[in-house]
Amino acid sequence: MNRKVFVFDLDGTLLNSKEQMTERTINAIKKIYEKGSFIIIASGRMYKSTKIVINKYLPFLNEIPIVSYNGAYVVSHSGEVVFESDIDKKLAIDIIKEAKKEKIHVQTYINDDLIADDDDNEIKGYAKHSGVDYKIVNDLQDYILKNKNGPTKILTISDEKRLDVFQKNMQVKYNNELNIVRSFNIYLDFLNKDSSKGIALKKLSNIYNFDLKNAYVFGDSENDISMLSLSNNSYAMGNASNHVKESANYIAPSTDEEGVASIIEKILSSDFNN
Repeated sequence: MNRKVFVFDLDGTLLNSKEQMTERTINAIKKIYEKGSFIIIASGRMYKSTKIVINKYLPFLNEIPIVSYNGAYVVSHSGEVVFESDIDKKLAIDIIKEAKKEKIHVQTYINDDLIADDDDNEIKGYAKHSGVDYKIVNDLQDYILKNKNGPTKILTISDEKRLDVFQKNMQVKYNNELNIVRSFNIYLDFLNKDSSKGIALKKLSNIYNFDLKNAYVFGDSENDISMLSLSNNSYAMGNASNHVKESANYIAPSTDEEGVASIIEKILSSDFNN
C-alpha cells in the first residue's frame, strides 16, 4: 500500500471538550479521504458508539476499519470481525469485586451491550456520553457467569485521584493478566492482556499491508500510547498528559484548537516538508 495511512482516536482527539467534531476537522478528514488516504478510527468506545460518531460526523467513511474497545474488537472495512477478545470470567469477577469493595462504579460490556447492576449517575452519564442504551441486571457477577461470552471490557468510573490509587493497586495485582489502562481521567479500562490499540493496528497493518512506522497516528490518552509508540509520525494532542506526550514524536495543538485539522492542513500543504 503506497497511500498515506491515518489513524485517529475519537474522544479528546477528533472530538473536542464539548464532545463535538468541528466543521474544520470534518473537512480536513474529508480532504485526505478524497485524496485516497487510508483511514482507521481507533477508539476505546463500544463498537456501536464508535459507529454512531462516524455516522454523525464522518458518514463518507462508511467503509473503513474500526478499532473499538481499545483493540478488543476490530472490524474490517467490509464489516467483518477480524479480531475480538474477552476477559476471563474469573478475572472479570475479581475486578468487579475489587471495584465494589472500594465503592467505585463498575460496568461491563458483553456482545456490544453496556451492562451494570447499579443504575447510578455514572452509568447514566456514560450512556449519554456514548449515545447508547444500557441494561441493569440484578447481579453483574452472576450475569457474567451465566453468559456464553466473557466481557469484552470492564470499565470503572470514579474521580481522578481515587482512580489513580485504584489503578496502581490493580496493576500490582493483575498487570500480568490484564491490560489496565486509562481511556479518560475518570475512566479506567480492563481488557484482555492481548488487547490494545497498538496490537490491533499491527493486525490491521498485516491485513492491509501498510507500514505502521509511516502512518500518521493521533491520540490523547493513556490508551493511545500503544499505538503512538509504533509510528514515526505520531501526534499527541496538546490536551494530553505529559506521559502520553512522551510516547509521541510530535505534539499537535489541543483538540479545542482543532489540532488534528491543523496538522492535516500542514501535511496537505506544499511546504510541509520544508
